[in-house]
Amino acid sequence: MNEDFFKIQLKIVDKHFPYTCKRSDEAKVRKAATGFTERFMAYSSHYAKASFSSEDLLKLAGFDFALKLEEGTRMEDLSPFVNKIEQLGREVQNCIELYG
Repeated sequence: MNEDFFKIQLKIVDKHFPYTCKRSDEAKVRKAATGFTERFMAYSSHYAKASFSSEDLLKLAGFDFALKLEEGTRMEDLSPFVNKIEQLGREVQNCIELYG
């Protein structure tokens, strides 16, 4: 299916950026921009007395998202365990059929 791409304006922190995405991804893209802005504002508030530059705060917010991505990737890589559990389930089922 050929999805339509279109341009939107995203507000990230305090600036608007043009962004092209699939219509089906618009909500996800806007949610990501909002989440990043919220994370930036949280760091900005938390480190207000430390007088970090906006660039430093952007780096912290970017790192936070990279860390969450890494944690999510590790959580999603459960397929070896799922495969092993399914295999064991089949073996138990075979034993039940043979001896049960």
